[in-house]
Amino acid sequence: MSSSISPFYRPGVFPALSNRLLSSASQSLRLAINQQIYIKAVYNNPLRVTGLPLTTTKGFTYLIAASWHPKRKRTAVNSISGSGHAWWKERMRIGKVDAGEDAFFYVGTNNGVALGVADGVGGWSQMGVDPANFSWALMDNAASVAKDNAPDLSPFIAPSGYNDILDAKQILSGAFDNLIKSGKVKAGSSTACILSLSKSSGILNAATLGDSAYILIRNGALLYESPSQQHFFNCPFQLTIVPESYPNQKLYFKDKPSDAQQTSHQLQDGDVILLATDGFFDNVFADEAVEIVNKELRDVMGHDGMVREMDLEKLRTHVRRLSRRLTDTARRFSTDSRRISPFSQSAKQNGESRIGGFAGLLAISIP
Repeated sequence: MSSSISPFYRPGVFPALSNRLLSSASQSLRLAINQQIYIKAVYNNPLRVTGLPLTTTKGFTYLIAASWHPKRKRTAVNSISGSGHAWWKERMRIGKVDAGEDAFFYVGTNNGVALGVADGVGGWSQMGVDPANFSWALMDNAASVAKDNAPDLSPFIAPSGYNDILDAKQILSGAFDNLIKSGKVKAGSSTACILSLSKSSGILNAATLGDSAYILIRNGALLYESPSQQHFFNCPFQLTIVPESYPNQKLYFKDKPSDAQQTSHQLQDGDVILLATDGFFDNVFADEAVEIVNKELRDVMGHDGMVREMDLEKLRTHVRRLSRRLTDTARRFSTDSRRISPFSQSAKQNGESRIGGFAGLLAISIP
């Protein structure tokens, strides 16, 4: 698909607000300076919120926060080995946090930041496979590709001529190639959405595969919503690894990174990006997400959409609160059996009767 300039979509959310601040790098920018991501993992509380260090240079500043609600564990009815035991008991703790089947990454690069979300396909749990193993390995690889292999990647050239940004589709491709080569994950599938942002030009390049997606909010209104890629209802495009010995190979969808939709945007002051897996957008309509963003940021945004709060710590607090409110809202909506959700609405359009949505949320906010 051709790239288009335009001034975000689904469960797990990244809201992002870009603020053009002419300031030097702060010591609090742990990720951008040290080129690494650190998230304290705690597994007892069902809700997690973390404030990721913001990145600041002369140009664009990005504040990023992530929050999530993991799904309840399920018991496997089958397994590849035939044992039929609970898949989570064998789980490799490759994830930095327990976000259920969802995973994410954020890393500072030489010219900006790269981040993404992935949603492991839950059906694998019925075969004794932890869906999170695939999604976390994919996101960890994406972080490594963006940080360590950036010199080997061709830059994304925006229609405006800027070429100071990593190509999001190449990051996804490199991450999946490394996943296959390593052999560490024997089976699984995942959707993915990766964003690459320039700190100097403000160009955003995105690659979306399946129903993990993003929305872009400008001046309090929805400007862009990335479309969902579906083979048919409730079967999104997905990257897949199936053991060679597994029967019925042709029954599995094996989409490729090259199938991802690629778009680009020229960000402006005060833009908000919400990056999430389908757990969020199955439960919350885009206009509802915009309303939540506007309510949470009204104290720091002017009527013209420009950021008026120059205290970075206060801004960070609002971004964390926004991320938490988004996932809390989606979680609450998912338990309402009477609610007409985006998922149930889509089901009806496809001749099925479904009520409510799905739990299992990951949200990342970037103001």
